[in-house]
Amino acid sequence: MARQLRSMNKQLDRVMKNFGKESKRIWKKGIESSQISPSIIKTSDGRRAVDHKDLDEKIQKQFKLSDDEALVGVYLIYKGSNLFYVGHSTNIARRLKRHFSKPFEKKPSKKEKQLKPFNGVLEKRNMSIVIYRITDEQNYMFRKRLEKIITYNYVPEYLKWAYGSGEDEDVRKQKIRTSHKRTTA
Repeated sequence: MARQLRSMNKQLDRVMKNFGKESKRIWKKGIESSQISPSIIKTSDGRRAVDHKDLDEKIQKQFKLSDDEALVGVYLIYKGSNLFYVGHSTNIARRLKRHFSKPFEKKPSKKEKQLKPFNGVLEKRNMSIVIYRITDEQNYMFRKRLEKIITYNYVPEYLKWAYGSGEDEDVRKQKIRTSHKRTTA
């Protein structure tokens, strides 16, 4: 489990060198990283779900948070050894709970297509979450930049799934990266 975190940190060290002194300084001094594996339980109707209480406890213990303190930063969800999803939030624990609650809503929502991949993540027994906590309050907005950098450089499975897999891999990656630039610039 720690191997994924070490590997991602090494790769991001190289990437951050290309984004200027400010990004490199924040990356080196204003980021705290950790990896957790939330417990997956079976619900009364036989579905798999993330144990929200266990998730809260692991995040609080790992980052030494008080009960009312929010965890700000970027999170990466791994399905096995593959990067599945990258996101950022001002309250990572709450955001993760929403991600893993969506597939189990009783009424199908309009975004049902987008939710199906999260069911697959829960089926994997070795799901893990890497969290990059931004410790410097003046640089909270860096979380958006960091999320874009990771998404652009590592193209998570979720985006590949959302854009379909009928195209050549290189064409699809370029399409995803171009689309991400257009929508976030």
